[in-house]
Amino acid sequence: MMNKYLLHLAVLVLPFLLGGCGGGAGGGLGVAASSGSGGGIGGTGLTSSGTIDGFGSVFVNGVEFETAEAVILVGGQRVGEDALGIGMVVLVVGEVNEDGETGTASRIVFDEAVRGPVRAIARDQDGDSMLLEVLGVKVIVERTGTVFEGVRFNSIVPGDLVEVSGFIDSTGRLRATRLEKKDDFLAGVSEVELKGVVSELNGTQFSLAGYTVDFAGADLSDLSAGGLVDGLRVEVTGTVNPAGAIIVASRIESQETVEGSLADDEEAAVQGLVSGFVSAGNFRVNGVAVDASAATFRPADLVLANGILVEAEGIWKGGVLRARRLEGRRGRVEIEAAVAAVDTVAKSLTMQFEGGTIIVSLDSRTMLEDDTDRADDLRLADIGIGDFLEIEAIRLGDTLIATRVDREEPGDDVVQAYLQDFVSGSSITLLGITFETAGARFETEDDISLSEQQFYGGAETGLLVKIKDRRPADGIADEVEFEFEGALDGDREFDDDEIDYDDDGFEDGFEREDEPDELDEPDEADEPDEADEPDEADEPDEEDEADEPDEVDEPDEVDEPDES
Repeated sequence: MMNKYLLHLAVLVLPFLLGGCGGGAGGGLGVAASSGSGGGIGGTGLTSSGTIDGFGSVFVNGVEFETAEAVILVGGQRVGEDALGIGMVVLVVGEVNEDGETGTASRIVFDEAVRGPVRAIARDQDGDSMLLEVLGVKVIVERTGTVFEGVRFNSIVPGDLVEVSGFIDSTGRLRATRLEKKDDFLAGVSEVELKGVVSELNGTQFSLAGYTVDFAGADLSDLSAGGLVDGLRVEVTGTVNPAGAIIVASRIESQETVEGSLADDEEAAVQGLVSGFVSAGNFRVNGVAVDASAATFRPADLVLANGILVEAEGIWKGGVLRARRLEGRRGRVEIEAAVAAVDTVAKSLTMQFEGGTIIVSLDSRTMLEDDTDRADDLRLADIGIGDFLEIEAIRLGDTLIATRVDREEPGDDVVQAYLQDFVSGSSITLLGITFETAGARFETEDDISLSEQQFYGGAETGLLVKIKDRRPADGIADEVEFEFEGALDGDREFDDDEIDYDDDGFEDGFEREDEPDELDEPDEADEPDEADEPDEADEPDEEDEADEPDEVDEPDEVDEPDES
């Protein structure tokens, strides 16, 4: 008899008690906070920064914002809603209704984290993540955690001109929530954008993230009265020749921050990676100082640490977001399987495995993406029986809440979850689904092979385990491995990002695959596995290679003294 692991729908209400916030003009975040209008429940103001998780209006941080009257800015230019995309990190100024789940946006602002050519790629051993270098910025890209536009995870190559949105982690790397291929890169022609801190200003040049910026012909009209000075955070737009590491700037603007958009005694919701973590009362989220010592955590057992993706909601006061609620936004439960049933009323999906079914609920924070390109803006009603989905979820008691749902082409059945039960040498049960393990390949968290005896000798209920049942699925595991509970894909695989440059300008440990002529890089087809191998990670000159300087990072996130 098939085991049905029944999970119940969680009804989530966002308890906003909100104050007013107004808008401003210009590029960057382009938002100026109001003087504080206050207000009670319903129709009250909010400044919200986070990913776009859905459309039919715009969903950000659990609120569905109507956009009919909104000013929408992308790269400083006014556009329509159709210029926005899933996974973009935006800043929304508006009002939220009494239900806490719907509202009206007066302004939505998007500005990419970096735009430039992919110079090098390192892939992890499992094929779940990779590390790109884009204009000196290290970008972590996930197979299931990043939204792709104009390119697929496995088709990114050096020479692609990409626009990346995401969050900076505590090591200074950018974790991509969205990656869009704009075109093939042409040196000296393609427009690029890089953010950072001005240094070594001399005449009409300065240094930025390892590049020399020539601003002799640049538009500087958006800079403050003080103009360019060392230490100023800027956004540089222009063209680049990678061989010379020189950006010829066409426009330079002051870099806005989320913190700069907030005003005392006003409500805010900020999503991002935790950095500078000292305690629950002292850390940052997307560069914003947060005190969550009095907050309600969701899930209740959420463990804070650098690199955890969260959403903090509360009031901005004295330069700190005093959070009433702190929510984990990335789950470690993963499900990849075909759909057995869709319930649009209960907002749930039933996923089919050989040994049973798993029910997963969706809420207003669930990000939906269609990688089959059958729907521009995927909704629950668009999903049908037999569709193959990749789902990431968090667990609240007996309920699985999807943080992300991707519709994909059919693949292997996968379950990653906390070990529920096992019979040594025979079977493993995850989320109520029992897999036989005879003949399976076993691995540690670091992808080191284990014997069946070694794996079961270390197995304990509650440990995070991933099982792959290759197509055609038969309920017998082909791969079984332990996983790190507190690390997202790419966190540990590329733990050492002090990678030396070869004479050809590429970084050791990066593959070189058919670069176009304009990059002036030699071709090399082989893709090394060293990103995941401990011995291969020992670059000979790593201790002498300086990390990317602070200026490659999103504002404020890498300026905390305790981040590393």
